[in-house]
Amino acid sequence: MHTAILGQQKKHGYVIAGNIYWYPDSTLLYLDEISGDSGGHLDSTYIIHNKFRLAGSISEDAIQVMLRIASTSDFKFFWLENAPIGFVAEKGNLAGGRITGSKTQEEYDQLDAEIKRSGKELEQDSLFILGHPNSVLSASLLRINCFVWGKQITTQLYVGLSEKIRYSANGREILEFIRLNKNIKTGDKYADFEQTDEEGRMQRLSGIREKVILLAFWGSWCRPCREQNPELLKIYNEFRDRGCEIFGVAADSRKEEWFRAIKEDGLTWTNVTDLNGDRNKAVLIYGVSHFPSNFLIDRTGAIVAKDLTADALRNKLQEMLK
Repeated sequence: MHTAILGQQKKHGYVIAGNIYWYPDSTLLYLDEISGDSGGHLDSTYIIHNKFRLAGSISEDAIQVMLRIASTSDFKFFWLENAPIGFVAEKGNLAGGRITGSKTQEEYDQLDAEIKRSGKELEQDSLFILGHPNSVLSASLLRINCFVWGKQITTQLYVGLSEKIRYSANGREILEFIRLNKNIKTGDKYADFEQTDEEGRMQRLSGIREKVILLAFWGSWCRPCREQNPELLKIYNEFRDRGCEIFGVAADSRKEEWFRAIKEDGLTWTNVTDLNGDRNKAVLIYGVSHFPSNFLIDRTGAIVAKDLTADALRNKLQEMLK
């Protein structure tokens, strides 16, 4: 009877059960989804006599989740599947706890061990993808690394995935990157696009008619971006009357936070977003792998420099706007 119940659970849903030692009875334990943009609270329970149990179901084969103790920084990330999942840990060290029953988590642990052994994360990620075409983890790794690997390598790895994985949520995002990315390099002509500004108006990059345009990628959530903004504002005020304009693209998903950052930082140049976070279409087109990032465009429409620091940008503008 017990075996039949476990088999049914594995087919139709998950049960996470185990021991977390040394927390007092009635300590609250949360289960949160952290996969992609669909993160959210899944369930909660209390630890009683060092034991806990959570149950439910997921629509994907596997998703990334976090077990966490309420009001603490004690947590564990892992891959959840519709299966009986075991977990054993101690107070203050959920991260070091052991997960059993999730095939995807086993794959992740094996990959992590290889990365620590070799010290070559990107190489091990690519080898894993090549060797595991039907793994949810392969699609997740490719989605994360596509900006670093670029269009050509991403395409080669994508076509090697199984049909099921290519049509998964991560697979569809990888395909969107391949479809949109222009593999833009210094010396290439800029790629045009349009998005919405804070007034709700569509603004097109090609609509900027100045001699020099700095296409600046940032986000309200990005501390280095926010720290750079005051100096960027000084440069803008220094050169805008000489023919320089900034076209800011925010990798934001929450309009209110984007509005607040523009106001707090006093940004007076054109700012746009499509509210798709780091999956912003312009981010995909330009293959932006980090924030802040920028592309300097001259009067002919050519990309003349990328990822300029404030000092390098000032020097370049002095040279171009004599």
